[in-house]
Amino acid sequence: MAGFDRGAVFWALLGNGALTVTKFAAFVLSGSGAMMSEAIHSFADTTNQALLYVGIRRSQRPADEEFAYGYGADRYVFSLLAAVGIFFLGCGVTVYHGIHSLLHPRELTLSWITFSVLAIALVVDGAVLLTAAKEVVRRKRDQGFFDFVRTSTDPTLLAVLFEDGAATLGVLIATTGIVLSYVSGSAVYDALSSIAIGVMMGVLALWLGLRNRALILGPSIPPEIEKSVLDYLGAQPSVASVVRLRTRVMAANRFRIAADLDYDGVHLGQVHAEWMAEQLDGVLDPADARRLAEDFGDRVIESLASEIDRIEAELVERFPRILDIDLESD
Repeated sequence: MAGFDRGAVFWALLGNGALTVTKFAAFVLSGSGAMMSEAIHSFADTTNQALLYVGIRRSQRPADEEFAYGYGADRYVFSLLAAVGIFFLGCGVTVYHGIHSLLHPRELTLSWITFSVLAIALVVDGAVLLTAAKEVVRRKRDQGFFDFVRTSTDPTLLAVLFEDGAATLGVLIATTGIVLSYVSGSAVYDALSSIAIGVMMGVLALWLGLRNRALILGPSIPPEIEKSVLDYLGAQPSVASVVRLRTRVMAANRFRIAADLDYDGVHLGQVHAEWMAEQLDGVLDPADARRLAEDFGDRVIESLASEIDRIEAELVERFPRILDIDLESD
């Protein structure tokens, strides 16, 4: 997953960087407010994807003494910074420029260059969008699209998907506004399309910000996985009941669970029934009885430790995304 994320973000970064330069050049030549919005949009996407790329790299650092659970949440921090950047740079500047163009319209100089740039932008943004959409289809499997979006713990893929979806839609909005202005001779349509692009970016930034805020706070793991963990723990013969289960998303596709378990002492004692019978095959004096009790206590503790190790190992095997497990005796 990380390989795709880094590759997708890297190529999106290069593509949007090239589009930023091209669109700004087209704006200078045409004076189109919609083209200016598209240039700002691409610049915001470029900055955002640079932050996403840094976040991916930093989140893959191993745990150390300072951060015992690793740096996985760095991805969420940088994604949140990217969302803030989209809101203020993309939405704020674009809407401001659109309103200014609406109040103070300027003459547009449209040519084949303007429409060629829009066509190139549509192809580039559409290609990145298609790649991200294919990866979403691969990952969500039998999940519905909106359910996958709501429960995904990795904001990187969703950020690329929605940003380039918005970029593709933005190109279509800009094209519509520019064509209407070209046909009617009025710059109003161009300015309105600029405002529409800015509002769309604001909505996207707000959603990304709220989603990353939730992931930084550490939501519970997806309910279907939590239920499977509960079912597994409840089915263990050494566990009388699961008193409490707490779960937390630690990083992209990395979970932590903490369970308070009521262990079945009868089951743990039965493991040593044969040994106990051998020891009691005769008369015990007080010293032998004390030694037997001490040996039995050691055996029960060792059995409990072995049982916890077994359960933890099987949980990790069954649910590879579980990064850390705490099994407490209630």
